[in-house]
Amino acid sequence: MDIDITPFVLSVAGLLVASALTQKNEDSRKVRKPPRWWVRPIFQSRKSKGDFHNLMNEMRLSDPEMFFSYTRMTRDQFDYLLSLVGNKLKKSSRRESLEPACRLAVTLRFLATGDSYGSLSFAFRISKTVVYRIIKETCEILWSTLQPLYLEPHTNNTWKCISDRFFEKWNLPNCCGSLDGKHVVIQCPPESGSLYYNYKHTYSIVLFAVCDADYVFTYVDIGAYGSQSDGGILKLSTFGRALMDNSLNLPNDAPLPYQETPFPFFFVGDEAFPLQKNLMRPYGGKNLDIPSKIFNYRLSRARLCIENAFGILVSRWRIFHRTINALPQNVDGIIKATVCLHNYIKRWEDKLLDHKRKYCNRAFVDQEDENGVQLGEWRQFCPQNSTLQPVCSTGKRLGARNAAGDVLRYRNVLKDYVNSPAGSLPWQNQRAMQTGKTVNL
Repeated sequence: MDIDITPFVLSVAGLLVASALTQKNEDSRKVRKPPRWWVRPIFQSRKSKGDFHNLMNEMRLSDPEMFFSYTRMTRDQFDYLLSLVGNKLKKSSRRESLEPACRLAVTLRFLATGDSYGSLSFAFRISKTVVYRIIKETCEILWSTLQPLYLEPHTNNTWKCISDRFFEKWNLPNCCGSLDGKHVVIQCPPESGSLYYNYKHTYSIVLFAVCDADYVFTYVDIGAYGSQSDGGILKLSTFGRALMDNSLNLPNDAPLPYQETPFPFFFVGDEAFPLQKNLMRPYGGKNLDIPSKIFNYRLSRARLCIENAFGILVSRWRIFHRTINALPQNVDGIIKATVCLHNYIKRWEDKLLDHKRKYCNRAFVDQEDENGVQLGEWRQFCPQNSTLQPVCSTGKRLGARNAAGDVLRYRNVLKDYVNSPAGSLPWQNQRAMQTGKTVNL
């Protein structure tokens, strides 16, 4: 005889649900334990003992060199930056709110040193949770405020000015910029699989950037997965798409000096990028003829710009000296803030005489002339295992191998120009023949 147990099962289930609801109601009635302090005692002495009201004020009044070392900018640069972002940094709270200058100082110190949130909490006498929130919010504000001013989209005329400066400084006509990509090493994001895993066996996001002849970034694309290559990053970036569909507002084709045939304006990349009409890359292979080696050498001179730009960024903002322990979206904000701060200070100093520049003077960057490459001081401050790493492994060719015939013709025209009396440099033959100096200086 079969016994129907359905009523029994339903009864047990009903008892379990009732028990769970009763427990939930009891938990909700529990009185929340009050905090021990409204403000922790050591944080109450922020104004009398914290770094901002004491150490920074002392350096501001009597030691400008240490103030620069602390914030990576001069007092005047700090004050003007505060005037730009101060209103957005104002907060209201039931507790005594932190002044905008303090919020900016905490963020600059974090970016300049890479100190942990805990270290900054002790130094500024602010809770670690608030330090984290300050840095996240201030980085976003720095980007939203400075990007339209110091990383603005370029017009036909501004690209032409950049090209003129490249010709003046690096002897390469019609060049509108040098580009490259770097891995920014981060801790493995949760549940990310292999998206951020790169060939160096670390986790990273990619910073793709273009710079002008004076190491100022003109375009950045941040956040690509570390597993992507330079060529893939370029293709997927807004810059790469604009380059492909001719919507970058580049000037119309113009003849090279002492030439009559119009030649496109272009950017310079390394062997990881595909050859295009507006993107020049070195000739590949080991058994190159002398004109091709000279062409590669001349491109490598122009690529010193992006190498210097990255070098300055890493040496001044030491957050890049270690693996960044933050979520990818927060790392994006950190990188954006440092890029904008870099451009802000560089453009400020470009108006000064070289001996008055603290952030980047002539000796701080790599220089190249008839005597060879003079390594810049930034290399002394960049560890070999810094957060910024090359996107492709040495010698690995990732660009397209079968460029269109007219694109190959453009590169050959530029090669003929740099080997002609009108476009050659007195020392280029000697420099191009040096072993190991063909592509990378």
